[in-house]
Amino acid sequence: MASGSHVDVNERRLRPIYDCLDNGNNKKAIQEAEKALKKHKYFQCAKVLKALALLRLGRHDESTVILDEIHSQHPTDEATLQAMAICYRELYRLEAIADLYENARKNCPENEDILSALFMAYVRLGDYKKQQQTAMLLHRLQPNKNPYYFWAVMSIVMQSQTSDNEKLAKGMFLPLAERMIKKYIDENKINAEAEVQLYLIILNLLGKWEEAYEVVTGPLGEKLTSETFFKEKKAAEMFSELSKWPEANAKFKFLLKENPDHWQYWKDYLSSCLKTVQSKWTPPQDAEDCETDHSIEMASAFISQTITSCSGERPLRGPYLAQLELIRMLRENKELSIEPTGSPMELLQEYFKTFGDKSCCYDDMKLFTDLITKQQQVEMIDLFTKSLDLHNTDGSIVFASDMKVMQRHLTILQLARYLGILDTKTSEEKLALSRECIQRYHHGLEFGKDLLITDIQFSDNFLLMAAYLLVEVWEETKDQHYLIEAIVQLQRGSKNCPANFQFKVLLIHLFSLLGAYGPCQQLYESLEVKHIMNDTLGYLISNHMIRLGHFAAAGANFGSMLKFFAVNHKETAEYLIAAYKYGSFNKIFEFVRFRDKLQNSLQYACAKVESMLLDLILETSSHQSAEQMVTYMEIDPSEEGAPAADFDKLCDNRDLRIMEAWEKECYNSKAASDFSFKEEKAWLRIRSLTLRIIACAVSLGQQVGSNTKNLNNGVDPEKKATNEILESLGKQLCEHVKEYEKEFSKVYNYSLQGPSPTRISKYLADGHYQVVCSMIEYILHVFKLQSEDLEHSENEKQESPSQKVPEILTGLLTKYRGTLLTEIDGKKSINAAVAENLSLLVETLSHSAILTGVCHKILKPLKTSWNKRCRKKKAETPPPLPAVFTNFTKLVASFDSCAKDMHVAMRDLDPVLLSVDLSSLSIVESEDSDFPEAGEVRKEVLKGIETSYQTSSREVCEIIHNKLQYFSSLRL
Repeated sequence: MASGSHVDVNERRLRPIYDCLDNGNNKKAIQEAEKALKKHKYFQCAKVLKALALLRLGRHDESTVILDEIHSQHPTDEATLQAMAICYRELYRLEAIADLYENARKNCPENEDILSALFMAYVRLGDYKKQQQTAMLLHRLQPNKNPYYFWAVMSIVMQSQTSDNEKLAKGMFLPLAERMIKKYIDENKINAEAEVQLYLIILNLLGKWEEAYEVVTGPLGEKLTSETFFKEKKAAEMFSELSKWPEANAKFKFLLKENPDHWQYWKDYLSSCLKTVQSKWTPPQDAEDCETDHSIEMASAFISQTITSCSGERPLRGPYLAQLELIRMLRENKELSIEPTGSPMELLQEYFKTFGDKSCCYDDMKLFTDLITKQQQVEMIDLFTKSLDLHNTDGSIVFASDMKVMQRHLTILQLARYLGILDTKTSEEKLALSRECIQRYHHGLEFGKDLLITDIQFSDNFLLMAAYLLVEVWEETKDQHYLIEAIVQLQRGSKNCPANFQFKVLLIHLFSLLGAYGPCQQLYESLEVKHIMNDTLGYLISNHMIRLGHFAAAGANFGSMLKFFAVNHKETAEYLIAAYKYGSFNKIFEFVRFRDKLQNSLQYACAKVESMLLDLILETSSHQSAEQMVTYMEIDPSEEGAPAADFDKLCDNRDLRIMEAWEKECYNSKAASDFSFKEEKAWLRIRSLTLRIIACAVSLGQQVGSNTKNLNNGVDPEKKATNEILESLGKQLCEHVKEYEKEFSKVYNYSLQGPSPTRISKYLADGHYQVVCSMIEYILHVFKLQSEDLEHSENEKQESPSQKVPEILTGLLTKYRGTLLTEIDGKKSINAAVAENLSLLVETLSHSAILTGVCHKILKPLKTSWNKRCRKKKAETPPPLPAVFTNFTKLVASFDSCAKDMHVAMRDLDPVLLSVDLSSLSIVESEDSDFPEAGEVRKEVLKGIETSYQTSSREVCEIIHNKLQYFSSLRL
């Protein structure tokens, strides 16, 4: 923190504190700071370092008091400012950093370091206007330092990119930035490549491609040296933007000669060639050595020439695929009416012959299989299969002689599955093929015995294929034995190759289909999901944790996800600062987009809401604890979208392509992912509304309990009263439910490698929302009684809205009760729906408990007031007790009875208590008796499922026990 050759007195006094902080010894740091303060009680930096140590010890309140004190003194000392900036960054008070340095600037307007730190503070906030102003102040202070000037230019560019007014962006901001750089060009002040890059960025945003080309090919282009062939690549892109196809074609051809395996160059080259042919361009007569290919024949000749020149020991894939891409483009281009040269069937065979032993062969070939007919596809697979001796004449398996033969066989199987040829097989044929794949997998392990544990085994895809086939047989026969067998095989594969994430991801899907989340947690942890993967892969488990009753695991996982998102926002700001410091202006756009995508991430919004709802379920055994929890969450019920992000800005960052099943889409994967995104947003809105309703209701109860007359709680008088907000939220929930019932009441049929469905269909179809809506109605009903005379009130004589709630819950419990194992036609299977249904029901009960606690909070003062009035009228006959109190007592008793019934129902899912033997689910005749370890793995899998259900039963029962305590405390 403090450095320099000259160590002054203050720095010597601070050095021990710095050392303690650097070593993580925060208690010792406080002691050293106090020593320094005894000698100099106004030593600002020592106080701030003490605040930093307190902060890192978790004593935030004490730390904040010190920071506020020093902040009000407007320090200008560099060491103090840096230490305070660190504290504010850890507290995530970025506005305070900007205010701190702004005050320091006013006191020291000529200090370059303070101005530079102020600029970076505005970078953290994304305040581009103030960035520009601060950068210009720096430029005026140090006119010879180019970076400050270009910081201002970049800040103007960023204002254009964040402006909602496109005319303002292109009519004012970008032209201003262009003029500022032109001024430096005219004055010959451009020194660095980053400055030329920024000029190109501005010209590109303005669409001035010709000017950009002149920059690249002119004297300024000489500074563009960081990337090989950068100028040629840029020129090709600009020619394409200007529709100068002959020139673009010549440039892409040059680039391909230098890098003949660059696939994007091949696509751009072919596209520019077709555009040139379409425009009927011909080279000028006086042109010598024209590099433009202006006919299909010339393009074909260039591809053939490239193949010949690259046909060494290691042939390149790019030119081979370019032949097929040219045929595709010609078929799609109806205007040219040119018959493609070459047979796709022959080219595909040649490609398989050359690259069939490469793992990339399947991914390459599947892009072009639609160039041949269905009949040709079958013939092609037959030809490939015959080229390998895979079986003896008696049908017995011939194992691969080497790894290359094995990979060719895998490529054939993958293509056959992708083309739907395996779909025509019967269940018995699929079972036979899966057994063969398992045997070939075990044989193939020999080829990978020298691999590291972090490498993926060469034969793993055989086992993956066998698992998919077994799952298909399960889907066709509804026999759960095959699903369990697929899990067993994948578990064995995962033990042999811990690095194969495909096994683990598929296992998570299959275990969740059985309603067993326990093994999923271990698998997810073994994936070592870190950093950005919390966002892209968090969906693998986020929909299963609470759904299957593993609330403790859900709390831990949501905590780690939210920690990533919180830390990321801080770190991204530091990346932006580094980009400005080192002149990487093109990276600034990427960092800002990255930050915005994470800030508006669907996964982030879901994790926030689900985490809060989970806390309200787990941490509330009394209404006092519920109130404390809601206060801690700081939810503003009146704010639309709180606590989630703006629903219109939400973006889907899930990686839904992580699983490779080699399946041609039987349905539109884009439509499935789009529907899943809509479904996730709909479920998030319902969950967010539920959270806001609970927070609003609790707030209403607190205000009534504290005798607050103004139910705005001292907020803006134009803001709605809390009871009005609650009523409005209830209406919103009902409206959204009506809207969603049309689209989401039935479960969407997602593929195995697609996203998992939410619980919205179950929530809507079974009417869980009715419980919340009825409780809102009841809360508002009892709230109105405050302003009425209970003795003569008509409202409390009416039927209470609360009477519906226990009936709904009891009805759902009757519907959901069931046994862990079911038996149909003598075949036993796990009833996965029972745990899911009861977990959702317990959540609804938990929400009801808190809302009932709100009613108790409102009714308690009324009951106290009623009792006082009755004691005053001792001489007279006491009036009958108002029905509202009796109704509430009955409501609590009904909830208590319902919770006890749920407890019994959930205990019935515990395999240990029921003495259920899941080993009865094993396939009696093991299909792989040659591999004795399979029996052990099978026992382990079934034990994992059993333990998972035991955990679900125990955790849900604990919640019910908490709610029984909750209801027992609600006595009037």
